[in-house]
Amino acid sequence: MFVFEVTGEAGARAEIRVQALDWSQSGVVSFSCNDDPLAVLLLTECRCDAVGFFNLLAGCKPLYVEQWLTYLQESGRIARVACRQRSPAEADYLADAGLESEELNALLGQIYRVAGFNRLQINRYLKHRHNQTLLATRYDQKELERYRQLNDVILTLLRFKRSQ
Repeated sequence: MFVFEVTGEAGARAEIRVQALDWSQSGVVSFSCNDDPLAVLLLTECRCDAVGFFNLLAGCKPLYVEQWLTYLQESGRIARVACRQRSPAEADYLADAGLESEELNALLGQIYRVAGFNRLQINRYLKHRHNQTLLATRYDQKELERYRQLNDVILTLLRFKRSQ
């Protein structure tokens, strides 16, 4: 999960979360903001180098959000942007993603075992996910697909949780 924290020129704050394992993978977006003008600025005419204009709330890639926020910061329209990445291997990851129920936590643990994941593998992948060249040489296409499917499972669990 990618968490973008934004501070506006007047001190207002916003948070954009993208549920994705790497920069190039689309994911569900959640948005919160404590100031209407900052929210309008962040959600209006979002654009990036990769695809041009995009709809942030419909779900997008963290790369798009990062490029959009960097543009806003460089043009002086927002004061600060910070990005932190949350790993599924972190103890409080599920609670932070909105999956704090014991049943969903147990289910995800079973999925890790069935799919053959362990925390070391996940941490290693997350450590290298920023370097596309390294990913291409270290992991074959099948392995990369496994990690992307893990992200899809987490997204599905989030959808189930939200529908409850």
